Amino acid sequence: MKKLLILLIVSSHAVCAQRYEVLFTKQVNNNDNIYSINQEGSLKQITNHPRKDSSPMMSPDGTMMVFTSERKGWWKIWRMNLESGEFKQLTDAGSAEYSPSWSPDGDHIVFVSSRNGGSEIFTMTKDGNNIKQLSTGGNNTMPSWASDDRIYYSSQINGVYQIISIKPDGSGWNQLTTGKGDKLMPQLSADKSVMLYYGNLHGNMEIYTMELTSGKTRRLTNDPLMDIRPKWSPDGSLIVFERGNKRNDQQVYLMNADGSDQRALTKSGYNYAPSFVVIAD
Repeated sequence: MKKLLILLIVSSHAVCAQRYEVLFTKQVNNNDNIYSINQEGSLKQITNHPRKDSSPMMSPDGTMMVFTSERKGWWKIWRMNLESGEFKQLTDAGSAEYSPSWSPDGDHIVFVSSRNGGSEIFTMTKDGNNIKQLSTGGNNTMPSWASDDRIYYSSQINGVYQIISIKPDGSGWNQLTTGKGDKLMPQLSADKSVMLYYGNLHGNMEIYTMELTSGKTRRLTNDPLMDIRPKWSPDGSLIVFERGNKRNDQQVYLMNADGSDQRALTKSGYNYAPSFVVIAD
């Protein structure tokens, strides 16, 4: 296991043309654990626990992985030190806590919790301290901490999930979208010009981008199955996402930033919650 962890740390700092690895959750015999997969389809298992581990996100420096787990009760936020193999539980509220995302400097984590009632956006330090609530009221979910030092998330407004941005101190609330169709899991591009998300504007769940200056939207996928939970590569050239029925056939896919060259990384079973580990110019 330690050798595997060292390989992941080394690969997270690699600079090789057209190379990447993706973290994701794989369900085997109704047990969810975290894996990585490279562009050749080679799998590495990262966690191995009888309770569910899910939704992994690598820290910016490649040394730690934050994820959600049911190791102790309902979904909580955990952290794994990839060098030592040490696990640390970061949250312990009576409610489910999930959707962790790192700040660009790796010092903080944003996540979702209903510890104070509704589903709200919180931040904490990477050690699980100094927990602060940012959002208030309604259903708020799927946050990401962008390179412009703003947090983007989806908030249900008049029955529809819209994209909201807010500063890490809770000020500067701004609604970026209106209109019909849920907009979920917003992710700002590396050049800070395009928002990536998925939604049901055309009935089925598909993946879209929106130019921030013009508000122009572009549909990237059009498949009978659901296309959900997209994430940018660090350089913004690729998008990883899920395609499937969220039951027995859910695969991790990769595509170019314009939606071209859509290809499956996994081939069978239930695979979900992907995020990039390595991407190089």
